[in-house]
Amino acid sequence: MRLSQEKINEIRQSVDIVDVIGEYLPLEKSGRNYKAICPFHDDKHPSLSISSQKQIYKCFVCGAGGNVYTFLMKYLNISFMDAVKMVADKANIDLSEYDIEPVRVKIDNQYQSLYDIHKEAVRLYNYYLNTKLGLEAKTYLLKRHFNNDIIKEFQIGYAPLESVLYSSFQKLGYKEIDMVKSGLILENNYHSDRFSDRIMFPLFNADGYVIGFSGRIYKPTQTNAKYVNSPESDIFMKGENLYHYHQCREAVKQAGFVYLLEGFMDVIAMYKAGIYNTVAIMGTALTHGHIRLLRRLTHSVYLCLDGDRAGLSAMAKASQQLIDAGFNVSIIVLPDNHDPDEIYELQGEAGLKAILKKTYKPIEFMMDYEYVDTNNYDERKQYMEKMCQHISKLSDNVDKDYYSHLFSQKSGFSFEIIQQRVSGIQQPVIEYTNERKPITYEDKYQKAEHDLLFYMMNSREVALKYEAKAGFMYDDDYRVIASYILDYYRHHSILEVADLIDRVHDEKLISKIIDISQSHLPLECQSQAIDDYITTIGENARKLKKQQLLEQFNYILDPYQKAQILDEILKLNEEQ
Repeated sequence: MRLSQEKINEIRQSVDIVDVIGEYLPLEKSGRNYKAICPFHDDKHPSLSISSQKQIYKCFVCGAGGNVYTFLMKYLNISFMDAVKMVADKANIDLSEYDIEPVRVKIDNQYQSLYDIHKEAVRLYNYYLNTKLGLEAKTYLLKRHFNNDIIKEFQIGYAPLESVLYSSFQKLGYKEIDMVKSGLILENNYHSDRFSDRIMFPLFNADGYVIGFSGRIYKPTQTNAKYVNSPESDIFMKGENLYHYHQCREAVKQAGFVYLLEGFMDVIAMYKAGIYNTVAIMGTALTHGHIRLLRRLTHSVYLCLDGDRAGLSAMAKASQQLIDAGFNVSIIVLPDNHDPDEIYELQGEAGLKAILKKTYKPIEFMMDYEYVDTNNYDERKQYMEKMCQHISKLSDNVDKDYYSHLFSQKSGFSFEIIQQRVSGIQQPVIEYTNERKPITYEDKYQKAEHDLLFYMMNSREVALKYEAKAGFMYDDDYRVIASYILDYYRHHSILEVADLIDRVHDEKLISKIIDISQSHLPLECQSQAIDDYITTIGENARKLKKQQLLEQFNYILDPYQKAQILDEILKLNEEQ
């Protein structure tokens, strides 16, 4: 049985769009509505508005908008029916009697075999970890506090000494070119597995698909590289993925922030300590792709990279990138050049949690990181200039004053000199607004069409009056929207914008419908005002018709036809 439009509406009405979007984005109350960082463009200040009253969302910067189905489709890259199924699941509505396929994120067909090959590799590696061949590797994991639940959660496996993937892939009919493209099979004089006698950690993308692996040695006798990672491929790009991302959403929502770590072992160490709101970059510097993913999780990031000099350097750069992108940033400095995995092994859960409690503001961290312990005047002055630049970027004057005093004590330069330097640094003025941009109209006729559509959305009688007395709009998009409204009223007496959107499959039209529905116009409108809109629209129609007739008149030579055109023009003049 197919889902009817009525059933689709019923499913949509069974949830609040605020609750659904709140599962994916941090929300802030803003008057009657809610706001969030828009995930559909590089947003720095919340520009996505969500209306519980109208059950719609709208970004006043990039124009993205729609209802709960539209959001899920765009955010999760799923089909309309998959979005309906997800909402039904959230509302505990049974759809077993309907013919609906399971929800799945769309995968580019040209890469399907690469995803399938990785899925099969996970299955094989998981199998071998629990065989005699994997016994020594499994024992090592248990000694490192990896219990069976953790092994299952992170789908950890074992790659035997002898190649096992190539023959299995052959039996399943995978093409050799795809095996090599996956990075799991090496092609020399013969085909062999890339990973041999290593504990295998699958690497996932944001949708939970395995896209690569990291293999770790585990025997004291193994002297080759501690970790070997999959090479980048068509599906594995380090700068576009964060480890543990698909598993941490609910934990980040509960905590209100995410720990950004350096590697997957750090994530697992935190998991052992009962800390689940974590993600990790995978062997690369923080990228624009990482920042885009983080925006979908939270506004607040606790930066916790390795405690060595390289980690501190990466932390300094990453903190500034995150601040520039609009995040609230806290920094955790790990002691003795250690990482979270090493700290957990040495100090256990209590020791790791104690260290994580001590956080620094980025400006405090930079004072220590940039500190110059020398009597060389030029180097000390350069240190002062750098820190004055950082202090000048603080938006709160109280913060500027506090950190200027703090820096004076640390550097030995007078507060007055520091304050003077900070005050003299000009910051670029960037204006952000969360308000919708005012709609501009080409002329009074377009404004009349726009405002009439608003009242048509709010009144069936107005829509029927338009149909009877005008029935046409000059603006192409407005004319199509009017037809959708009239069609809607043929089945309903009251129009819900969120339901109307389900009938529209054009993002541009959906955006315009939402803009019109949220116009700052009084809900009550006098009948005379509606008649005036229709009259104005009629005037435009006559004006355009007259222009068309005059163009014809100039190109026609037949006197009789010219007389007919003049007669029509006179009639149009009389109607004015």
